[in-house]
Amino acid sequence: MSENCNNLAPTDEELVARIKDGDFDSFGVLYSRYFPKMRTMAYSFQGMSYELEDLLQEAAIGFYTAINGYDGVSARFSTFCYTCMQRRLIGLIRKANRKKEIPHNNIVRLEDIAAVCEDNPEHIIIANEDYKSLKSKVFDKLSDLERKVLSEYLAGKDYAAIAQELGVTKKTVDNALYRVKNKLA
Repeated sequence: MSENCNNLAPTDEELVARIKDGDFDSFGVLYSRYFPKMRTMAYSFQGMSYELEDLLQEAAIGFYTAINGYDGVSARFSTFCYTCMQRRLIGLIRKANRKKEIPHNNIVRLEDIAAVCEDNPEHIIIANEDYKSLKSKVFDKLSDLERKVLSEYLAGKDYAAIAQELGVTKKTVDNALYRVKNKLA
């Protein structure tokens, strides 16, 4: 018997198939089913650098992506859709929290601070001791690769130059600087 004879609502999977065939009314039906979950997900991410409307928009993009990417084989649509929406929201938050490079004009070198204190020998001794202590504390927290990458970065080299010098990929340099930032935060 067909679904119309039983007055049963179509399944999510049937609606997705209809949407892919160009039935835009089915999109509205499916969207109205998933909007409460989108709103709940967006609320759970609220307060993490974004307004609720922005989070809802990202969840809706995840919903749309799920419709386009659903193959009907790997999982139920609801599971796939929730995963797509959640990944989209997590990606947005990660992007907001990620800082690829620190602008060089915001870096104050410790040597420059010490140079300001050159007029007073006592300041020089204190500054050198503070510098050595700080450097020791910082470098003790880092792996060998992280130390090398940080040293090269603080010397003013870009990711490509550091990668070439250390024989690693730019992504490895990026990951090392990310770990340094987290360890020193």
